[in-house]
Amino acid sequence: MAKPLLTDDLIEKERRRRAALEEAIRQDMAKDETLAAKYDAEEARLAKESVYKSRRIENAKTQARGKKLNRWLLISWVVLIALIYYIIKWG
Repeated sequence: MAKPLLTDDLIEKERRRRAALEEAIRQDMAKDETLAAKYDAEEARLAKESVYKSRRIENAKTQARGKKLNRWLLISWVVLIALIYYIIKWG
């Protein structure tokens, strides 16, 4: 079975970090209206970036795994063809 790309620990750690950030934002926004506008834009940017970054990382890991699989399949085919050739030629 394939190793999970995102573990539960990483997901939980990110949830806690995000909750702490949201709490800090709520406290600051309650103090100042100009900060409220600033944090709204920043929060939207961070949310968009985190999704993009997560997908990019997942795609990179999937491609690396695919390359390893293709390499082993190629090696297996070459060995199998060589074995069949040997059996037919000298068998």
